[in-house]
Amino acid sequence: MKKDAALQAALHEGWTSACQLYEHLHAGGDLAVLPPGPVRLNPGEVAYADTVLGYARFYGMNVTYQQHSTLLLGSAGFVAAGLTANMIANSSARRRAEAQAAGQWRDHAHVRTILTNHRLLCDYGGQWLSFWHEGIVEFQGDLAQWLFVLRYEVGDPVLLHGPGAPWFAVAVAHLGYGRPGLQLPGLMVLANAVADAVAQRRRAIEGEVVAGTGGDGAPT
Repeated sequence: MKKDAALQAALHEGWTSACQLYEHLHAGGDLAVLPPGPVRLNPGEVAYADTVLGYARFYGMNVTYQQHSTLLLGSAGFVAAGLTANMIANSSARRRAEAQAAGQWRDHAHVRTILTNHRLLCDYGGQWLSFWHEGIVEFQGDLAQWLFVLRYEVGDPVLLHGPGAPWFAVAVAHLGYGRPGLQLPGLMVLANAVADAVAQRRRAIEGEVVAGTGGDGAPT
């Protein structure tokens, strides 16, 4: 129960911070720069966030499998049964190999992720991997599921997920696409939540003004 409560709190905090960032950027604001850290960045490169996210890559791979062949001696029925068994075993092995080789999400891990003005840095398996904003060709998001996917000109697609993913999604869309990035379809569920919150605040303020007016309509 404590773990579930902690997760729900983290998800709520992550969503709230993403909404606040979206509203801030939409109003013309910019990302806040972090103080210098131990990870050495390139000249002119600054960091905006440093946290742990869920991570995966999408790719296929070559898989080999061994064909079974058994020397069969005996009656025709025995040999036929043995050949059928070999065929079934080989077919099953081939299907398993094909499934393993097919394109799918692999390398699942939770990785330290740093967002800079130039790239995402992911510490996977003890190695820093760079995913440059200028190489992004497609941004896909499902923020209702706390994830987004980036596809690049070179390299395999990257999946990032977890409580911090909505905030990173907004920031990456802004850095990779500029101001139009805030209108990407992958951010619409969050954009609608922000619009609803803004409208509620406006109605609340207008209600206070109406409640506080005198007989001539002027504020009291």
